[in-house]
Amino acid sequence: MNRIKQIIRHTAHTAEVVIESASIASSARAGHFVMIRFSEKYPRIPFSIVDTDPAAGTFTIIIHKGARLSELIDSLEPGQELPNLLGPLGQAFPIKKYGTVLCIGDGEGFVPLLSVMKALKEAGNKVVSVLSEFSEQTSCLRGNAERYADRVLLSSSKEEAVAITENLSAEGSVDLVVITGPTDMLSLISETTKRLGIPTRCILNMIMLDGVGICGICRVMVGGERKLTCIDGPTFDAHLVDFDQLWNRQRNFV
Repeated sequence: MNRIKQIIRHTAHTAEVVIESASIASSARAGHFVMIRFSEKYPRIPFSIVDTDPAAGTFTIIIHKGARLSELIDSLEPGQELPNLLGPLGQAFPIKKYGTVLCIGDGEGFVPLLSVMKALKEAGNKVVSVLSEFSEQTSCLRGNAERYADRVLLSSSKEEAVAITENLSAEGSVDLVVITGPTDMLSLISETTKRLGIPTRCILNMIMLDGVGICGICRVMVGGERKLTCIDGPTFDAHLVDFDQLWNRQRNFV
């Protein structure tokens, strides 16, 4: 049975939704996502899986009120059945012991990092997180980040996030950087880490219609090859992603 078990409303803009689905709860790994249609009123929308409880048969997503979701949070109720739920989708993040991992996300775009941070910490890594574009609307995400990070830093812009990355690199070893958020921020930080010689993986947040590679709307060029974010990603080597091409495509959907 696919239905909402619990809703935790942090603010008028953000809510955690716990969903009953034993199959997804038992098979999802860090980096996976789901496609959900909450009612006939809404399209199928991709959401990162931020946590799972296999024993309870549940998984958790975070909804941040955006243009397409202006009424969604207020409309949800515990016990509500979901007419359409598909997952887990995508490729799991490669979890292992890297050493010190710097995780950088932007506002509500920080959400895809949460399950990755948890898994990295459980694998024995030191996790430092940078929450960029921090605001009152997304302040609840700081508590989520603090559950799994050894250190949480806040930045007010992508430029400040870059400066933090450079400073941490100068202070000592950063073995891996993981980034998610808007394309301009991903591009800027990726250029910085490439110059610094730090391996970097990005988690792309793309518009999707089906989530299984049929529509092709989430395509991206990686290392000169055409990839689909929904089935080949959402995690890619950031130094191989053509962010200029990605930005040009995304402007068509703004």
